[in-house]
Amino acid sequence: MSRPLLPLKAGAIVLTLLWTAWIMWWSGSFSGVSVVILASCGAAVGYLWYRAMRWQFERMGMLPRPEDQAK
Repeated sequence: MSRPLLPLKAGAIVLTLLWTAWIMWWSGSFSGVSVVILASCGAAVGYLWYRAMRWQFERMGMLPRPEDQAK
């Protein structure tokens, strides 16, 4: 069974972790509220990056489209 989205999902997770760690280090604040807010923002960034890259790769024909997988 082929999993064409696995590298894209892994990339989104890595981006989320790296972006969140970088923004926490850059802000210099490690209070509980700050960590929760920045982690939430990091998750949103990772998810939006994943959706944008999936859409772009489907447009370029590098990933099968959802309607093609149903057939």
